[in-house]
Amino acid sequence: MTTSLSQHRNNMGVLRPLISGILGITLLLPASFFMLTLLARIFFGTKRPYHYIAPSFLQSPFDPLALHKAQFIFGCLSLAIVLNGLVALQFQLHKGRWGWDVEVYYRRHWLNTAIALQAVLLLATLLAYTLIQHIRY
Repeated sequence: MTTSLSQHRNNMGVLRPLISGILGITLLLPASFFMLTLLARIFFGTKRPYHYIAPSFLQSPFDPLALHKAQFIFGCLSLAIVLNGLVALQFQLHKGRWGWDVEVYYRRHWLNTAIALQAVLLLATLLAYTLIQHIRY
């Protein structure tokens, strides 16, 4: 009984980062598609795919009920950062001498770390793009 239970825990230890990695890659797809359309617009002059997504970045960001493409892209990136960051980092609370101490452990899951880093870079790039577009117009 203990061998099957420990084997089940061992399989879940491998399966959880893999599922989170696959979900993270899926959540990166909308932002990656927008970046590809932006690069195609810059280098080749194609307008149609870019103008399908780009105007949503110029809409008011303070309308909480408007779910447009830009909010969907930013939400997917934020979710990818959180999910893969929580797999790569482990937080534990311990009762310390004067209160609670928080310990942070880094787990060596390279796929989750790479996805979280790529999502952070895409988010920073899209925030800079949005800021430039709002200043420009």
